[in-house]
Amino acid sequence: MTEGKVLVVQLARLGDLVQTWPLLRRLRHQDPARPLDLLGDRTLAALVDVGPDLDHFWEVDMSGLSSLWQRDPAGAYDRVQHLAEGFRKRNYDLVYNLNFSRVALLFSYLAGGDVRGYRPVKGGREFLREPWLALVYALVHARKINRVHLSDVFRHLAPAGEQEPFPGAPVAKKGEPIIALQVATRHPKRTWPLKAFTRLAGLLIKRLGAQIWLVGTRAEASLGEALREGLSPAQREQVINLQGKTDLGELTARLRECHLLISGDTGTLHLAAALGTRTVGIFLGPASCFETGPYGEGHYVLQAEPPCHPCTEAGAACPEPVCRAMIPPEAVADLAAFLGAGREPAGLTPLPAGTRLYHSAFDPLGVTYSPLGTGHRFIDLLGLAYRRAGARLLGLAWPTSEPYCFALCEDDGQNLERLCAALKNGGRSGTSPPLASFLTPLEAYREELRKQKILGRDAVEAEACLQTVEQGFRQGLEEWRAAG
Repeated sequence: MTEGKVLVVQLARLGDLVQTWPLLRRLRHQDPARPLDLLGDRTLAALVDVGPDLDHFWEVDMSGLSSLWQRDPAGAYDRVQHLAEGFRKRNYDLVYNLNFSRVALLFSYLAGGDVRGYRPVKGGREFLREPWLALVYALVHARKINRVHLSDVFRHLAPAGEQEPFPGAPVAKKGEPIIALQVATRHPKRTWPLKAFTRLAGLLIKRLGAQIWLVGTRAEASLGEALREGLSPAQREQVINLQGKTDLGELTARLRECHLLISGDTGTLHLAAALGTRTVGIFLGPASCFETGPYGEGHYVLQAEPPCHPCTEAGAACPEPVCRAMIPPEAVADLAAFLGAGREPAGLTPLPAGTRLYHSAFDPLGVTYSPLGTGHRFIDLLGLAYRRAGARLLGLAWPTSEPYCFALCEDDGQNLERLCAALKNGGRSGTSPPLASFLTPLEAYREELRKQKILGRDAVEAEACLQTVEQGFRQGLEEWRAAG
């Protein structure tokens, strides 16, 4: 089965690299003897020893290369040329490009071989998306109903073949509880208030006798010190500030020791989950657990979902960030206590309207997050129908009976009827503007495939992909309508 060498291009940050591991595991599982290389940022080289097995890691100084293009284009060209010469010596047969940046497209083009994912055309100046990737891109036009995790977006770029094993649930650890907190994220809109983290730390110490480890970068150390100052003198003795004191290798070791990590949507969260440590995500603003929640079975996310969720990082600061006050520290502490006792969470501090607790598991497409304590809503039904359509596009078998409990009101039932009628008529006929927005991903997918035909995509293949997705989406809705 072994053919030529494979290169995976992932030039993004820590979280994106860790969320690439399921793809690397699939490639290694399918053909253990086939050479598998990774091109990534040199600052993440330490993760090579703890991630999936690789034959070679190509290091790129992304920050240095970016500034060099501005100061010394000839010098930047020399660096790129040096890598290109190395690629030619490796003689790659297949390249998986997971980024649509100009640099990633250039490296993918120079690596030679067939490219999957973001495929460079016109000498790397433009790109095509795989039909599967194009569908996920279309779902971004209606993020409220996107239910496809980034790791599975990457993973399904490789043909399924023999199913590789999914990561198991985190294993309970003995001893006095060690709970790590990551108090910062990359963007203020994603970040739970420091006051809430301080309250949480105090509750974890008081209720569980937990030792608290604060993890993060040197730039975040002042936040950790402010948290400690907000605690009583006795409680401060239970808090160790590791911010800025660990490199990636040391952070990995610390996360493996922890009983639990509590964090927003961060690279640290994804790394802990990948290492087998149980995690609790605190998601708000642009963050969605369906897209970037902890990957694996048995993780939890408390997610604030006001009407504006999910928002975007772009633009001015939010004038009224109501989501920042929608996740009570008491509920997070309750959840940690249940998990520490090895029990399923029940009887948490009441959550505000619009806040939901999710639990991760796996289905044929990959990781999925289901609500606890409430049934699936109409918006969830739509998301699952698109998820099912994606599985159909990939040729994955879907269970005939699904463990979903939909709590649909009479209006939702009528809306479902209208959507099914519109799909049967082949368009948006009979749908009001709010309902028509739920069909936006289909419109976006159709437009994306049209653009790709202009760039060289086979027209027959594109039309077949569109029909498969539309039929899969409609079938899911009609079956749930019949069951409802």
